[in-house]
Amino acid sequence: MKNKVLTLGLLSALVLMWGCGKNCRDASCPTVVPAFFAFRLTNSADKDLLAGPAKIYDTAQLRIRAKRSSTGNLELINRVFTQSGDTLVLTGFNVSQDFSVYYLQLNGVTTDSLFFQYNKNVTACCDLSNFTFNRFNTTSITPAKLPASFVIKK
Repeated sequence: MKNKVLTLGLLSALVLMWGCGKNCRDASCPTVVPAFFAFRLTNSADKDLLAGPAKIYDTAQLRIRAKRSSTGNLELINRVFTQSGDTLVLTGFNVSQDFSVYYLQLNGVTTDSLFFQYNKNVTACCDLSNFTFNRFNTTSITPAKLPASFVIKK
């Protein structure tokens, strides 16, 4: 009998606690945007360095590496290239809170560091969290909410 009363009491408490929360069934949450970052490599005259007459780098030699926050290990990050005509190439990759910094490597040499910030924002019903791109090498920049693109001048 004591077990039945205890079980009934626990079930009642669970039902009451479950009913106290906000009903999110009718909540209208925005679509989660991807944490995608894209960039162009250009010279001082804004000519693309991965395509066209000013090309000096091969996309096969462009790598994105990232430092895993939990271990400090460097890992190769998948990147995608989008080409528009013969003179413009965008390089992109997904950003994750698992990594503390991303590195751009050209021809096997690390040339730049890219820093992103995870901005956690969870309401009772919606996850409004996002990433911002906020530092390039040692220079703080105006935070750009992802998805975003950036021009890297070489």
